[in-house]
Amino acid sequence: MKNGISDSNGSYDSVIHRIDPVAKIPAALAAIVLIVSEPLNVPISRFALYMLIILFAAALSRIPLMRYLKRMLVVSPFIAMAAVFYPLSLYLSSRELFLLDSDIIYNTAAVIMMKAVCALFVLLLLTLTSRFTRVMPALRRLGVPPLAITLAALTYRYIFILSDELQRTNRARESRTPGRLVSNRLGVYGNQVAVIFLRSWERSETVYKSMLSRGFTGEFPYSNYSGPDSRDFLIATVFVIAISAVRFISFVL
Repeated sequence: MKNGISDSNGSYDSVIHRIDPVAKIPAALAAIVLIVSEPLNVPISRFALYMLIILFAAALSRIPLMRYLKRMLVVSPFIAMAAVFYPLSLYLSSRELFLLDSDIIYNTAAVIMMKAVCALFVLLLLTLTSRFTRVMPALRRLGVPPLAITLAALTYRYIFILSDELQRTNRARESRTPGRLVSNRLGVYGNQVAVIFLRSWERSETVYKSMLSRGFTGEFPYSNYSGPDSRDFLIATVFVIAISAVRFISFVL
């Protein structure tokens, strides 16, 4: 099976990549909670400190910054809409209130946007520096139900089947209708989507039966997983402490 999807997180190696997900996942979730829990009336400059810490961690990961930005572009329209619709809704509901408190409203909208950007960057830092094969046993050790882990693993693996069938149907369609489609595009693409799902369904059934014949019991074995050490927890703790220092800086100053 040949496709453009791969677990390319393993192509880089850095101190961030080597942190065990058992330490990395709680640290990322704690950082996201601390950032998102910021009040809406905080100065927007506070998030510059968050970004400095996150960008420093991203620099340690040795992953090009453009790769983070490309992933962020996928969800950036939703972030922009959340930030724009807040002042717009207040303006449509009460224009007088909007004109009186426009500076506060604009600051709140900017805070909403920066919360989402920082939280998304932390999530990307976690996903881009963690191999999927290490995340699954780490989630099991963190107490995630085995059924949820198995569903996530199967979903991830079946993405490759969908990608492979997409490439096959694209080649078949292009060989029959070279060039751009002039008419009946909706019907052609609709039929292609139907064929992709039918073929993927058949292949997934074959894969599942093959797994059962090899002794699959509903849970993947992870015998080569060694687990975290004190160094992993130390680095993760330093990251959370740095985020916490920015979060509670107003209580200290």
